[in-house]
Amino acid sequence: MKRSIDTSDPLTLAMAPPANETSEERLAREEREQRAREVSKRIDAELKQAKAAMKKKQKAVKVLVLGQSLSGKSTTIKSIQMTYAQRSWAEERDSWKAVILLNLAQSVNIVVGVLVEELDIAQGIYPDQEDAHVGLTEQHKSLTLKLAPVRQIERDLKSLLGSGASETDDAPNSSPRAEGRNILHEFALRSTSGWKTVLDHVRNPSAGRGQQLQRVACEVINGLKDDILQLWKDDIVQRILQKRQIRLEDTPGFFLHDVDRIAHSDYVPTDTDVVRARLRTTGVQEYQFTLDRGTSTDLDWLMYDVAGIRTSRAAWIPYFKDITAIIFLAPLSAFNETLAEDPETNSIHDTFSLWKTVCSSKLLANVQIVLFMNKVDILQRKLDSGLRVRDYIPEFQERSNDFTTVTTWFRRMFQRIYKDSSPPQRKLITHFTSVIDTKATADTLAAGRLGSRLA
Repeated sequence: MKRSIDTSDPLTLAMAPPANETSEERLAREEREQRAREVSKRIDAELKQAKAAMKKKQKAVKVLVLGQSLSGKSTTIKSIQMTYAQRSWAEERDSWKAVILLNLAQSVNIVVGVLVEELDIAQGIYPDQEDAHVGLTEQHKSLTLKLAPVRQIERDLKSLLGSGASETDDAPNSSPRAEGRNILHEFALRSTSGWKTVLDHVRNPSAGRGQQLQRVACEVINGLKDDILQLWKDDIVQRILQKRQIRLEDTPGFFLHDVDRIAHSDYVPTDTDVVRARLRTTGVQEYQFTLDRGTSTDLDWLMYDVAGIRTSRAAWIPYFKDITAIIFLAPLSAFNETLAEDPETNSIHDTFSLWKTVCSSKLLANVQIVLFMNKVDILQRKLDSGLRVRDYIPEFQERSNDFTTVTTWFRRMFQRIYKDSSPPQRKLITHFTSVIDTKATADTLAAGRLGSRLA
């Protein structure tokens, strides 16, 4: 029986099957229509999901993590996630193996590069240099040749972690001295969602390439671990590094003391390893996770990590809006360092200036500020080695140079700037921290009830 069509309704006419349609044509048309309905349902579901995610994002606690480059921002975010969002942290931990292997390879190659340069100077390749270190032998040259394969390991792991990788010029103060050669450029990844995107890539590599590269890296490093340790423990090499003011052991991503453990085929990163690992991402990074510990479980957090170098600080302003809290990282150990991007500026003076800017911002008048006076472990080592704060910070006029006196002075300085610049009704939360000490950081966060206080 032929179906009757309402010819008075244009929509009905448009949707009507073609005249004289064959059974094959009808089946093909119905299949197309079914596929179209499925696509439409999928789009509707995605729009609904995106709307829910946006609504969830609007309700999330938004925390901006600020501080100069190498102040410990990324490490702080890891520590907070590890303490309060353990489910998502557990999913990510194993994926840091590639990053840790890269950090280890980079450290080896930095030391080898410095040693090669010193050997070249000693042989007269750079005749303008008169500070060739006496005591270099053929054994040192042999070590540089034996460890040459680590350079390829570094290249392969960089390739694995992301094709968007770049070498950045704002290297830390601990880089080898620069006379136009052998400058340490820091590996960075261009990512809009921080290390999570990178780790997802490592967890799901094409055709198992990631696992293969990591296996080869472990095998190569394991085969060379005795040579690596010999290089690092060599007295002459240590004196050369000291002469060049290179202290790799005080920088993020240092694992030369852990070669035996990391090079093992069954190595699995610990929480402490991941916190110590260095994976730099450029630009403003957004990290989202749900709290499953503390007094505010099932609460979503959005944490923003912004680049700390001076040229990137203009990017901070748009993120000041709708922020719940700011965690400000002040690396106290940097009292004897200058900015990588401005060697004439002392790092602590820059931190004081940045702190004043944040405290006095009208956009942040109602935002809770948490101050982490960070890297106190490195500060302690520097003070114990005989470095005097007053030699680098003229404002420091205390007679004693001990740890308690120095940290008390720093706290007083930050509180004074805060009092002079901040709205009077706002309370300041302060902590001395060493964020690579995972237990101490967890205790600090728990004692301060940071999760519930910022919720």
